[in-house]
Amino acid sequence: MRRFLAFPLLLLVVALPASAVDLATNGLVDIIEGITLTQTSGLNFGVVVLDNGSLTILAADGSYTDNDNLVYDNTNISQGIFTIDSTAGVDITVDCAAGAQPAGLILNAFTADWADAGAEGACPQDRTLAAASEVLEIGATLSIDRTTAVVTGGTPADLPYTVSVTFQ
Repeated sequence: MRRFLAFPLLLLVVALPASAVDLATNGLVDIIEGITLTQTSGLNFGVVVLDNGSLTILAADGSYTDNDNLVYDNTNISQGIFTIDSTAGVDITVDCAAGAQPAGLILNAFTADWADAGAEGACPQDRTLAAASEVLEIGATLSIDRTTAVVTGGTPADLPYTVSVTFQ
């Protein structure tokens, strides 16, 4: 008899269903302002002569270096100036990229500087915003190849570039 009694008990243990547990819970989200980027002043290399060489505008103060004596009129030379609006304390990355340039012109070596604090440095550049609104200054180098560049005759050539500001 003992054999028959052990078998139904074993079958009962194996046949029990597994139990399930449900837990209602919540996810969290903290919504902050996005990023707004506004150009105050455009990057401007002024009036230059058609020759081989390069001209660099500093982001920090708009001054320039012209070792190749390209500048004919420096009246309008300036760095690009932008306002970034977001939430104080967020971490951002600023990057710049040149678009398709006119023949014989190369725009590169972008730098960024923060008018309120910080030091000029190469792009991309990381920063934690100290305030909800900060001024960003952009500098760059323009190189000219006189064999393919074209005289613009009083109508400045557009030098397209993109300033990107993203959350880290």
